[in-house]
Amino acid sequence: MKQEQPHILVVDDELHNLEIINEYLADEDCIVTTRHDSEQAWQELENTPTAYDVILLDWMMPKMDGLELLSRIKQHPQMKDIPVIMQTARIDKQDILRGMAGGAYYYLTKPYNNAALCDIVNAALQDIQRFNQLKQSLREGKPSQNIETTAAFELQTLNEADQLARVLADNCPEPDKVIQGISELLINAIEHGNLNIQYAEKARLKKSGKWREEVEHRLRKKEYLNKKARVQFHKNNNSISIMVSDQGQGFDWKKYLEFSPERAFDCNGRGIAMANMLSFDELLYNETGNEVTAIIKT
Repeated sequence: MKQEQPHILVVDDELHNLEIINEYLADEDCIVTTRHDSEQAWQELENTPTAYDVILLDWMMPKMDGLELLSRIKQHPQMKDIPVIMQTARIDKQDILRGMAGGAYYYLTKPYNNAALCDIVNAALQDIQRFNQLKQSLREGKPSQNIETTAAFELQTLNEADQLARVLADNCPEPDKVIQGISELLINAIEHGNLNIQYAEKARLKKSGKWREEVEHRLRKKEYLNKKARVQFHKNNNSISIMVSDQGQGFDWKKYLEFSPERAFDCNGRGIAMANMLSFDELLYNETGNEVTAIIKT
């Protein structure tokens, strides 16, 4: 994981917009590079494909619009995991779905204020930093437990979720691909299932930087002390299944299984959809939502 300040590339053909964004991000602990020409931005990205942590991209630009630049970024092997924030006045559902299909999972509606910009930038940075930490743990960790066919686990804490995500990913054909999705399912079981942290509450905690603190606080409370998430891992010749269950009351999982235009501008709520699309071949919930099985074809 990068230790230096995060580096954000902003691409917008309106110089006034670039000045505003620079001003809004001036107090954030990050480096901002601006480009007012999308073709120039692409040349720079090709020359330095690992230089940026987040890209803030205007949709409507001459020559090459934001959707085309997004497509090039997501097809590049060294850039495909960089979070791209689309800033746009286009809030039509079909337009947002087109952007999501192209790999843009973060949005800002023009005009926006300082708080909205900083919130979505910080959300994207937290997500990519988390993803990079998980990948780094695969590379630097000790050899994981080798699972021949089946194994069962219990967990309660975020640290246990991190450790187990690495063990399970190490036993899959493409660890880098699945570890983020596995981690998302384990964390959901802890925070949403066992600890009852709901969607709007998590959004507030993430914005204030107190999400992990609240998770640790609830883990010490009497009503949550004995609650555990359970994981069953099964491998055969054709596939791997990872079943995660919690002791919560469940949730309406159907609206989270795919990317939703209605939540595109929120700072959280992408994890299950990203796991479903990017990490697994199938993601199957029970009716109540307190048990989920991820399928990975081998």
